[in-house]
Amino acid sequence: MDKINEIIGQKNLVIDTLDSEILRSFIYKMISVSQNEIVYCIAGSKNYSDDEFKERRFDFLKTEPIVVGTYQTTDGLTKMNYRVVVI
Repeated sequence: MDKINEIIGQKNLVIDTLDSEILRSFIYKMISVSQNEIVYCIAGSKNYSDDEFKERRFDFLKTEPIVVGTYQTTDGLTKMNYRVVVI
């Protein structure tokens, strides 16, 4: 979270302005749970290697989310449920 605040503060950005650097700060890894469910993982105190992440992905799915939401397109045809967890 400190990294996110640092980047936003340096660039004087508002919440609706994102670039690849900020996005990488927010989202460390993603887990596709199903066709319409994703878990976004935010790095906490440790950055996991790809192999470590793969081994622990089921543990991360059990982590209490900080945000739960649904994205739906305006035509209503696409719906995606998501959770955000800090790992």
